[in-house]
Amino acid sequence: MAPSHGLGIRSKQPDTEKVDEAERKVGAVLQELEEEADMEVKDIDLEEVVDTDAQDRPVVKKAVDIQAQQRPQRKGWAR
Repeated sequence: MAPSHGLGIRSKQPDTEKVDEAERKVGAVLQELEEEADMEVKDIDLEEVVDTDAQDRPVVKKAVDIQAQQRPQRKGWAR
């Protein structure tokens, strides 16, 4: 089992190569966001939302909610 990084969310999910690959891709995107925006990702959630298709019929889609916060400014000589 891959490390859970302290989140405890993988305890019931079987490990697969595709899941591991997806985690690496998502982690890389989040790290890029943190570095480019000088922010810290605080929480990430996967949600199902109802949208409409081209014929105005309801469809359920996956959405990602990312909560980020400004990194605290370092003071003094420790950089």
